[in-house]
Amino acid sequence: MRLLRPAVTVPIALVLVLAALGTVAALLAARAADTARDALGDTGPALAGIALPDDGSAGPPTVALSPSAALFPRAAEIRDLVAKQVEARNADDYVGWVATSSATSVAGVSQAQFADRNRTVKIGSVILRRIDPVGGGEYVVPTGWITTQDPAAAPPDVPAARLCWQVSLTVVTERGELKLVDPAAGSSLRTPCG
Repeated sequence: MRLLRPAVTVPIALVLVLAALGTVAALLAARAADTARDALGDTGPALAGIALPDDGSAGPPTVALSPSAALFPRAAEIRDLVAKQVEARNADDYVGWVATSSATSVAGVSQAQFADRNRTVKIGSVILRRIDPVGGGEYVVPTGWITTQDPAAAPPDVPAARLCWQVSLTVVTERGELKLVDPAAGSSLRTPCG
């Protein structure tokens, strides 16, 4: 039996090695994408863990915990805080919003500003993806939700009647109570979602 010449064997071996490496790279990329979605949430129009309502609404104003967020010891307390703020915003209840907000947030938003920014907005389908402690009674909470609003009241860069949001909420402890900090510029992504 005659052996293949090196000029033929080496290129065939290289092709096989490259094919194997390509397969491994594709598998690792898929795993990395899944890990990123688990860590950051789905930044596309559909919210992972929450069904997009077929009726064009924001969905119910309930706040759900992802399996990861549910493991955190203060998960129920943080979920209840977010739920109270969602309820206040949906009801245009400035006093309720103040009760759930940090002192810096309250100082930066007057009752008139609050009414103007929540005039037509309804929030629903809220999911807390993770709860990450950062120390000193502060937590970062990657969150997703859906809003409906008059397109004229939507952010100018996405004037849509319904938006899917990915927001990094900050929860702080003030005088022993948890409070939400208004999201800072750059801490949210939003896309039209039908």
